[in-house]
Amino acid sequence: MNLRHLVPALAIAAVSVPAFAADAAPVAPAVSFAGWSDNILTVHTTDADDTPGTAKDESGTTIRFSAQASLKAMWKVTDALSAKVNLWFDADTAEVDMREGYFAWALNDSVTWSMGKYIDHIGWISAEPTGLYTVNNSLIGYLQTYGNDVLGTSIALAPKGSPFSGSFHVVNGYYTAVDATNNGPSVNRENSDLGFGLDLIYNLPDNKGSLNLEFAYDLHSGFNVGGPGDLGGDVFLAGLNATITPIKPLLIGAEIQYMTIGKGEDGAGADIGEDIKRTQGLLLANYALSGTPFPMSITGEVQYVTTDYNTANDETRLGVQAALLTNPLGSSNFGLNFEIGYFDIKDSVDPDFGTDKGVNIAVEGLVTF
Repeated sequence: MNLRHLVPALAIAAVSVPAFAADAAPVAPAVSFAGWSDNILTVHTTDADDTPGTAKDESGTTIRFSAQASLKAMWKVTDALSAKVNLWFDADTAEVDMREGYFAWALNDSVTWSMGKYIDHIGWISAEPTGLYTVNNSLIGYLQTYGNDVLGTSIALAPKGSPFSGSFHVVNGYYTAVDATNNGPSVNRENSDLGFGLDLIYNLPDNKGSLNLEFAYDLHSGFNVGGPGDLGGDVFLAGLNATITPIKPLLIGAEIQYMTIGKGEDGAGADIGEDIKRTQGLLLANYALSGTPFPMSITGEVQYVTTDYNTANDETRLGVQAALLTNPLGSSNFGLNFEIGYFDIKDSVDPDFGTDKGVNIAVEGLVTF
């Protein structure tokens, strides 16, 4: 599993192993490919009421298939320089999404400089299904709360023999999607605004896990704005997550995050919106079974999100999931996974009107190469 606390520069080093050699002669780039295809059947129940005057039964159970795929190319340009492209394909669009496209330069055996587009450093939950221990999407989410993909640069420090590593990031912005494209800057930020991130990792002795402290800050964002030309509120996020393996078959993951969103500003200098505070956390346990005819593991996860508004009711999200992950062919390149989950979402404006409770049942076929 590829857990999220691996920063982009270190992630590409793990794939292509660029070793620094000052006197190395240029060689022809060595290219490798990887990818996955994620295919899911979801059965979803809800307590939503029917809409009066419509023929459709809005409260009926939803049964849908979905598919998503990724194709990655990694190449070693020299012993010190590597690059990566990660393209995502969704069944609901004809467009190809470049989630990653960057280079990583090992300046020496401890420091790596990277620049380009990459999946940000925020959060414990993986952005890709190959790094998940469940099937359904997280209530904590990836976009907005975890930030978006980013365009920028980072310096990663990983001294050999030290349990500490980290990275510092300067990017177009974390919390407005357009900032991860070449079409920026966002209409709700100053032309010179940037986002700043810090990722600090401590690896526990004997490979028992890791602790990850992370920060992200945007001077202005797409939150709390009335229209183009308004400046969005600033966003600050602090998070702490941990991965612990107390015994070999058991993995425990935990995360807590706190995010604040400031008021925006209109052309007259007046405040727009309100101060918003969001707190969220998760606790997950995955246990590898023994004595089974093929590799299997079970996962239990609880997630909770609360968003505090000054002038409205708090918004809360609760998710409880249980999953069975299997490799029925005995190959780690094919997973047949099953999940059942309960969710309870209360809207910020009207807890009764916006309440959505239900059950998700999912069957997933995940193939990697």
